[in-house]
Amino acid sequence: MSRAIYLVRHGQSAFNAGEDHESYMVPQTDGDHLIPLTDAGHEQARSRGKHIGSDFINDALVYRSPYRRTRETLAGVLAGAGVDPDAVRIHEDPRLRELEHGFEGGTDTVDAQDDLRELHSRFFYRYRGGESPADCYDRVSTFLESLMRQMDRKQKSKALIVSHGMTIRCFAMRFMYLAYETFETIDNPSNCDLIRICPRDAIKDPMFVNGRWALDGLKFR
Repeated sequence: MSRAIYLVRHGQSAFNAGEDHESYMVPQTDGDHLIPLTDAGHEQARSRGKHIGSDFINDALVYRSPYRRTRETLAGVLAGAGVDPDAVRIHEDPRLRELEHGFEGGTDTVDAQDDLRELHSRFFYRYRGGESPADCYDRVSTFLESLMRQMDRKQKSKALIVSHGMTIRCFAMRFMYLAYETFETIDNPSNCDLIRICPRDAIKDPMFVNGRWALDGLKFR
């Protein structure tokens, strides 16, 4: 059984749109889990769903983060693919949530820690009141183990996961056994980017290869 895992970052959110956007929201002060998609984000999700297609989704295990923007993204993906959401069993897993950047103030508090991140490594540095990517890696590792067991139990060869940029990067790092130095060279996926993990012969010019697995869809800084 040849497996394929598709990971999709959420569409443009009210935070991603920037301060000039009329619906701009800040995770630290407005609640990270409450931030919705913008109109552009909804359109990105529908477009991504059309690209993925119903054949893949109907035969896949479907997972999402419980945050509002990922819920809305998956709804758009299903709509774009022409898939009835009532016909799909959706597994919502808190381990797929975004990296917690800490909530002790606004974005200035996060940006002020950049020098410390550089000193202690972007992977290992833990935000004040939040997580490090290493923490995110740990919870994603337990999710991956659960996913593989579920694929075996359900005899499924495909999975669709809608999550967040850092979480997807940590998933890719864990699955492909990337060193933390390599992780730090990888950029965050753009909104609604599709990252594929498939058998090696299914991806032309993959970004990473490990054994029989290959990955594409990410990009270097």
